[in-house]
Amino acid sequence: MNDTKLYHSIVQGHDLLQITAHIDKIVDINFQCKGRPTALHAAVVHNNAEVAALLLERGADMMMTPLKKCLHNVSDCILLKAFKQDESHEAMQFVLLRHLSNCNADEFDSAALKKIARVAQHAMLYCSKRVFFAAQELNSKMTVVNPTACSPLIFTIIHVGLYEENMDNTVKVLDRVLEILDTDSTMLWYRYLCPVIAKMGAMPPSMGSTGLGTLLFFVLKDRQKRCTEYGEYLAGVERMKSRIEQYMPATDPHHDGFVQSAIECNAKQKCFHDKNVAMMSYLANDFAPRLFATMLASMRVALGMSTHHRLGNQKGWGVGQLHGDSMNMIFNELVRGIATSPEEYKCML
Repeated sequence: MNDTKLYHSIVQGHDLLQITAHIDKIVDINFQCKGRPTALHAAVVHNNAEVAALLLERGADMMMTPLKKCLHNVSDCILLKAFKQDESHEAMQFVLLRHLSNCNADEFDSAALKKIARVAQHAMLYCSKRVFFAAQELNSKMTVVNPTACSPLIFTIIHVGLYEENMDNTVKVLDRVLEILDTDSTMLWYRYLCPVIAKMGAMPPSMGSTGLGTLLFFVLKDRQKRCTEYGEYLAGVERMKSRIEQYMPATDPHHDGFVQSAIECNAKQKCFHDKNVAMMSYLANDFAPRLFATMLASMRVALGMSTHHRLGNQKGWGVGQLHGDSMNMIFNELVRGIATSPEEYKCML
């Protein structure tokens, strides 16, 4: 069977009769063509959910990664590739989730289970709310353990906070995150000990960072470091100018080209710096307060339980009953403290 015909059919349209006829002739459903994707990979990339369902019924492997000469990236497997295609591939994502929900965890090896554990992470970062909660339900059904011990919330905060440069996309993703947390706030308290933070000694190894802590003490710290590096770059530019004036006079044939190159480089660096400052401002002044406000609801419930007239008087709780005004005072002071001196709240966050 000439696999090129099948891939052409998948790319061009949705003639299921023609595509089914090609699929029925395939001996190895997971055969990789010269371009190195499988038929299922092609269907996922070109968002043909109907064809993907047919291929899965015939045993197509969604865990396969296209053959590459250099790097091997686990996120390039067919399953995770589908969840990196954003909300436009929602139908495809549900096809894969339904197929996985009909399987048992013992049907997969440890490598495949690790990929399945990453589905919820990718779903929060790239997909719709409906897809994310379906992915969470799948994780619960298969009882898979996240190999990175990184919750979808922390995974999203790290990836968006460190690597995203487009402000519109950042706002879109993090607004969706807050909507998800309004429905399920349990992730707000999942802790993750980032290896980088542990190495820097930012917090004791026995602790870990919540999503808000990761944002305040890791992401924003890294962004602030970029501002420092930009200041060092500008100082270096000034030193270079004096050297150019000393060793390369205006009559030098290479002078104009060198100066023009420096101007372009400076403009590019300034653009990166301005984007970084804008991102820091949004994360610190918009997203972080809204994220903390979401945490306050469950914190208030916990304090209310500990100060309940029955529960709060139990010797084991060690907390007496508090009046409502006292609770408001505690939380108001907490909000002011985190807003003005977040370093004092590292252990909590």
